[in-house]
Amino acid sequence: MEEKARICVFDYESTPDEAVPGAGTIRRMITKENSGMNLTLSKGILKPGAGHGWHAHETQDEAVFVLEGEGTMHIEGYGDVKYKSGMSIVIPRGVRHYNENTSDADTALISVFNPALR
Repeated sequence: MEEKARICVFDYESTPDEAVPGAGTIRRMITKENSGMNLTLSKGILKPGAGHGWHAHETQDEAVFVLEGEGTMHIEGYGDVKYKSGMSIVIPRGVRHYNENTSDADTALISVFNPALR
């Protein structure tokens, strides 16, 4: 007998904040751990003038959707991508990058990782 797909519902307000040192916060709403699905969906808040260090996700593709604010995604081998609310950026696995809020207000982003980060 085939097993039915698991339906999950998550509430942003009940998802705990995780500090991103020197940058802001992130809430990992959907993870492999809590959904059984092989993806991670997070909402991050990047503080004005803040950024995080160069890094790469060696085994995950990342899709970023900008909810609010603006900034620059620095992408090794590609250059700088200036973004604003309503834009999306896809970063293939293994590509080094870092995100920087270049505005004087919070920047809110949704990130989806496939396969899951955790």
